[in-house]
Amino acid sequence: MMSMDNNLVGQTIQGRYYVIKQLGRGGVGVTFLAQDQQCFDSQCVVKQLKPKTVNPQTLAIARRLFNREAEIMNRLGHCDRIPRLLAYFEQDNDFFLVQELIEGHDLSHEIIPGQPWSETKTIDFVQDVLEVLLIVQQHSVIHRDLKPSNLMRRQQDDKIILIDFGSVKQVSTQIIDAAGQVKQTVAVGTKSYMPMEQMMGRPGFYSDIYALGIIAIQALTGIIPKKLAIDDSGEIIWRNQLNTQVNYQPLFLDIIDKMVRYRHQERYTSAGIVLSDLKQLDVTQNNTKETIIMPHPSSTASQQVKPRAKNDREEKTFTSKSTLKAKPVVHQSTAINNSVASNHPQKSAVAVEPQKKSQGKMLKVLGGAIALLIATFGGWLLVKQRTTEPKMKLSPYENPSQGFSIDYPDSWSPQNRDDFFATGVVFLSPLEDDSDQFKERVSILVENLAEDTSLAQYTEQSLAEIKKLSDPNVKEAQTIRLGEDEGKQIVYAGLENGFPVQRMQTWSIKDNQAYVITYTAKSNSYDKYLPTVEKMIESFQAIK
Repeated sequence: MMSMDNNLVGQTIQGRYYVIKQLGRGGVGVTFLAQDQQCFDSQCVVKQLKPKTVNPQTLAIARRLFNREAEIMNRLGHCDRIPRLLAYFEQDNDFFLVQELIEGHDLSHEIIPGQPWSETKTIDFVQDVLEVLLIVQQHSVIHRDLKPSNLMRRQQDDKIILIDFGSVKQVSTQIIDAAGQVKQTVAVGTKSYMPMEQMMGRPGFYSDIYALGIIAIQALTGIIPKKLAIDDSGEIIWRNQLNTQVNYQPLFLDIIDKMVRYRHQERYTSAGIVLSDLKQLDVTQNNTKETIIMPHPSSTASQQVKPRAKNDREEKTFTSKSTLKAKPVVHQSTAINNSVASNHPQKSAVAVEPQKKSQGKMLKVLGGAIALLIATFGGWLLVKQRTTEPKMKLSPYENPSQGFSIDYPDSWSPQNRDDFFATGVVFLSPLEDDSDQFKERVSILVENLAEDTSLAQYTEQSLAEIKKLSDPNVKEAQTIRLGEDEGKQIVYAGLENGFPVQRMQTWSIKDNQAYVITYTAKSNSYDKYLPTVEKMIESFQAIK
């Protein structure tokens, strides 16, 4: 776990910035309120980032990325709706950003559960944020963590200001290849507002648009994102949470739908295009139309809803609407049959041979039961065949610099990881077909610890973090062997973009380092790859 200095309060950094108090603490840094003693004691924000490791290679990479991202932040700071970067520097292997202080409040104080916004206020908000995103995207920058707490309402003019871009965040989430080049980004952001491609470390402009769409839904419905359900296509079901007494503009609801599409290929690609569509809104014309308060069109009455969180009321509401939608079909069919029967001249003849009719019914029932049994057995065989573990040849992987070796499947692709969180490698499974958008993965990460951290202490911290961020019902860790050392292992549930996933995490402590192996898979694929992952864990060795 990252250890941040908390003793900067009362100190002067760089001989200039006097630290007044701590403002916040996140996964990649600590934020302080400070006074610039060389500029009339004006107040500013100082962000501190401590790299995960201090080896020369990691520091060199971090320094290069940090400087590059600071330059981008400096360019963005010319926009009046983004805090200006005042300075950036390195001190004692820590990195610091000094930014303009924005006086106001963040939107978590305005977007409150159970208190939905009006449509007009929501439209104005979306346009306001898109205007800033447009400038950000023109500089080829992705925010990657849009959420109410990162949107400030500036006190002086009530304008929305985007904060916490994080050159800190950008730098901390790069995957570095063996040549020291940036290869891919690790998922960063807040789960409820992150689309799938961002979860997999491949964000784009469309990822920020998704997050803004989720915030708009939250504001318009008064429902927090994790309590919204999704359909079998991965689309969010949210229109059934709207106020049925309000005639919302259908075009605006359609725009939000397109902002939050599950597949980024079906989403808006830039802020400019969304703004262009919003300009087509005609309040007088659209409000004369009836608002459709139904789940996403791709949902059908037969699809099973997958809830993002346990919410019986939401599930019952959607089931009720689906049932009502299916009834007219049944009634119409019944009416047609009755009409045909009433006009049939041979209706009375049917009752002449009741015994044959009864036997026919029994044969039909028996035949149906046999067919059902065959279908069920066949389906079971098909499921069993699909979930059978594929035969995988394992090859050795060795990382001398981080001190471990492990065997991994030949068909999986290894990607080195070297950032401020940890160092190590991530093995990604290949996609099974065109419809597969989730890569099962096994990560082996090495985390530097404070001196004398015991296995029990690390386990306690890990369980507390998992309960807070992923699975409050996680069980106690089981004792196992990881290489030559005692280790701990847990299995817990989680969500990635609303889809249920299952994770198995295994760790051990050696020489003030934690070796952490994490297996992540969609819940319905977890058992399929588990035997292979267990062989990988058995092969793990900590080496000198």
